[in-house]
Amino acid sequence: MNANNARAFAKDLATMKWYIAVCVALFAASAAFGASSGWLDAYLAKQIEPLRGLVERLEAMDNSQVWFFLFIFVNNFLKSLLAVFLGALFGLFPLYFVISNGLIIGYVVSSAGAAGADVGSLIVRGLLPHGLLEVTAILIAASYGLKYGLLILAELVYAFRGRGSASALKAFHGTLGRLVVFLFFALLLAAFIESTITYMLVRG
Repeated sequence: MNANNARAFAKDLATMKWYIAVCVALFAASAAFGASSGWLDAYLAKQIEPLRGLVERLEAMDNSQVWFFLFIFVNNFLKSLLAVFLGALFGLFPLYFVISNGLIIGYVVSSAGAAGADVGSLIVRGLLPHGLLEVTAILIAASYGLKYGLLILAELVYAFRGRGSASALKAFHGTLGRLVVFLFFALLLAAFIESTITYMLVRG
């Protein structure tokens, strides 16, 4: 992303502030709920169980950190793209994406604390190094998906009233290329940090 595209992307984000605020609030509320709502424990445990099995298989492979890097990047990048483009379905998938991620992170931190782990150390060493960039990128992707869904909905309403123009939707489509470039590089860097710095910090 060159300087001109970076400036254009910054302007795009300025128009997204309310959508980003909604996604941040939902994520924070979901994380708090996941950490404190015991009746969801069984459901959330089932959601992360396949991931634990995959992590064990990756750890057993040669060059495990490389495989961790590739898995983390591809998984996060593809899911972020889905959050954007499936947002066209009235914004439902990005909302699910934000809430489910918040619930799982809250549950994981809470479970680690209940098992006797130092929660502060877990957050500082196991989440913050990569999480600031990764979560930011995920929430931005979800905010775009949410806006996409609302634009589609508004366009359908306008078309029903005979006043559809699709100009806002076309303008939004023009921002997606810059978003995809940002997500690619942000999540690539986050995956590198998670598979190197976070990996070493957690394993001590």
